[in-house]
Amino acid sequence: MPAIFDLLYREYCRARLAEMRKQLLIAAERTEAIAADHRPAMQADDERTDAQSKTGHGLPN
Repeated sequence: MPAIFDLLYREYCRARLAEMRKQLLIAAERTEAIAADHRPAMQADDERTDAQSKTGHGLPN
């Protein structure tokens, strides 16, 4: 009888690990897709935004 429980528990653990791996792969693919859509921020972007907000210049009329 303990052998049956051991077998069932091992199968449950194997299936659970497979499900967790699948979820991690899906999450990694989504993260890579999101990262591919965005370019990295540059320091010049930050400096330009600060100058526009402080002086009011560069804002659309």
